Amino acid sequence: MPRIEISDQTNARLLPYVRSLGEPADLVINRVLDEAERRGDGAPPPKLKKISRPADGELLPESEYWVPILDLLSKAGGRAKGRDVIDALEERLQSQFGRADEDILEMGEVRWRNRARFARLRMKELGLVSSDSPRGIWEITEKGERFLEEEGG
Repeated sequence: MPRIEISDQTNARLLPYVRSLGEPADLVINRVLDEAERRGDGAPPPKLKKISRPADGELLPESEYWVPILDLLSKAGGRAKGRDVIDALEERLQSQFGRADEDILEMGEVRWRNRARFARLRMKELGLVSSDSPRGIWEITEKGERFLEEEGG
């Protein structure tokens, strides 16, 4: 497979197109190329506006991610790639997102995707998901399965 090196400056220019941590560079570059082709003008991407902290009710509470994440992991046999879980969350939670959930953070990631990772971190702290899974893999624990049965219906 061909390999390319990019400068720190080019990497910084690509950040607005990154949707999740660990997303493969090839996917990000293709997203940039696809957008440029759709526009047909070769214009640079729009500048990200600095966003303020959202008001109450503008964000889906972090705890609302828990049951859907645990359910997705359970249905996947107990473990799945984190990016697959987050991608599946979009369809499941789309109708519940608040206005600010769709904001693009300064790092270039959609806010709700970032919050889903933090939800997983909180669940890891509570023992609902494994703390010793391989990098990029999310695993539900027995405690997480019990929580899902109790809270998920």
